[in-house]
Amino acid sequence: MKISGASRLRILYFLVFCCTASWLPIFAEYLKDHRLTGIRIGIILSITPFMMFLVQPFYVMLADHLGYKKCLLLSTFLASVSFVFYLFEGVGFGYLFIVTVFMSIFYNTIQPLLDSLSLQLVQHNPTFSYGTLRIAGAAGWAFTGIVAGHYIDTINTTVIFVISAISMLLTFIFSFSLKQDNEKSTSSGQSFKNIRDAFGNRILIFLLVCIFLISAGATTIWNFYSIYMKENGASASLVGYGISFQGLCELPLFYFSAKIIRRFGIKATLLITVFTTAFRMLLYSLVKNPHAAVFIEVLHGISWSLFWVVCVEYVNMLVREDWRATGQSLLYSSYYGAGAIAGNFWTGFLYDAKMKIAEIFLLNAGIVSVVGLLIWFFMRRKVPSS
Repeated sequence: MKISGASRLRILYFLVFCCTASWLPIFAEYLKDHRLTGIRIGIILSITPFMMFLVQPFYVMLADHLGYKKCLLLSTFLASVSFVFYLFEGVGFGYLFIVTVFMSIFYNTIQPLLDSLSLQLVQHNPTFSYGTLRIAGAAGWAFTGIVAGHYIDTINTTVIFVISAISMLLTFIFSFSLKQDNEKSTSSGQSFKNIRDAFGNRILIFLLVCIFLISAGATTIWNFYSIYMKENGASASLVGYGISFQGLCELPLFYFSAKIIRRFGIKATLLITVFTTAFRMLLYSLVKNPHAAVFIEVLHGISWSLFWVVCVEYVNMLVREDWRATGQSLLYSSYYGAGAIAGNFWTGFLYDAKMKIAEIFLLNAGIVSVVGLLIWFFMRRKVPSS
């Protein structure tokens, strides 16, 4: 049976986010189980976004020389191998630091490569949208959360890396089904020129700075959710249900994202997602019952899925067609890179200062609200209508 290009991408998204959902939300708890301090947890958690920030601007140039398929095969195989090294017992901060650096170098390139392939497909076939392809990743996230939570209760947190390694190995195997690249990305010299040109686009820079600040606040959700739930008395299984519910809530928002943006406009949709993120963190700070906290994840689809699609589409709108890949690399560096680094250190510092995660959520809700007001004021006056 012949598998279409869109179906191949959906399967790859599903497998990649099976991997991500198994380790990312539980990683801070895994590090805490290894008796790391809050600031050391923040350092380890910041390695992945730091490598994203460092490596991401150059992945387009590597893909230009090797092609997307070869880059994906290389990255998925080596990422799968790297997850195995987390399975050893009795390891300390230095060992975990080195393994996480190795893992991050290869893991970080995978989703941007898939997104670039998706945007390429959407450009050639307008019947698809980024959201309708990315929805498969949400399904993978939802599927894995329950599975990981169950096995953590049965074994321990180390099992998350077994699931991660298997998911990534399956991604590597299925990547062989991709067709060879028919077109290459921007040349190396042109990529550097595009990055220089981006700094002359003040609207784009303002948007990226706002995304950085939102990421710094929202990173507490991504990386400290398990600790927050455990502080309120949740079991690992309940944490898994919460993570899976997040994925389920992503599905309709990814699927209908294009229609929502057309209906409300890209500016209004962005504002809705930002203020929903702030409201979500406010609820985390107020709700003390872990079972009730699971229902806060209803907002995940708006505060994350719709937010990310809006960011991808907004950057595409603000840059020229011939350097959209560069624009997306800057977006990834702002959210997954610099913003996540700042958020991890910020949360780790406050956690060491004996603040509960719920209290940190309240502080971050205020910060994101202020960013939302700045976006509203700036966009209302300067950003052209979509």
